[in-house]
Amino acid sequence: MTISEFPVPPVVKAVVVRVPPARAFEFFTRDLAKWWPLAQFHTAPNPVDCMIEPRVGGRVFERAGDGLETLWGTVIAYEPPSRFAFSWIVGGLSPDEAQLVDISFTPDGTGTRVELTHSGWEKLGDAAAANSLRERYDRGWATLIERCFADYANAS
Repeated sequence: MTISEFPVPPVVKAVVVRVPPARAFEFFTRDLAKWWPLAQFHTAPNPVDCMIEPRVGGRVFERAGDGLETLWGTVIAYEPPSRFAFSWIVGGLSPDEAQLVDISFTPDGTGTRVELTHSGWEKLGDAAAANSLRERYDRGWATLIERCFADYANAS
C-alpha cells in the first residue's frame, strides 16, 4: 500500500467524566478490561481479557480463552495523569501502516475531558476510504469512549 498524498483527518472522540484526571487515566489504562466490551470489539475468538502494560514499549493486547495473545499495539507515551498513546496495528496492519491512538486527560471543572485522537490514516492509502475503515473506527470509538468508558468512569 502507498501513503496517500492527501491528508486524512483523524478520528477524534471526547467525553467529560466526573472524576479527576489521575483517576480517569487509571480507569482507562489499568481497568481496560473492565470497560472494554470484548464481546463486541475483539480480534481473536473467545476473548477473555485485554490489557495495557503500563510503560513505554509495553504491549496493548487481548488474550483469548486458550491463552493466545493478540497484539493491538505498543505503548508510545505513558504520562500519568495527562497522556497515554499507543500504536494501533489491529486488522493485520504492518508496522509501516501502524496508526496512532493518543488519549489526553485534561481537567474540566470538577471532572476530566478525555479526548481520543486516532490518526495515521494516510499510511493506509486508498484502503482507508475504499472499505470505509475510517468511518467504522469513527463509530467504534464513539461507542467505546462516549458510552463504555464514560459509563464506567462515571459509575466508579
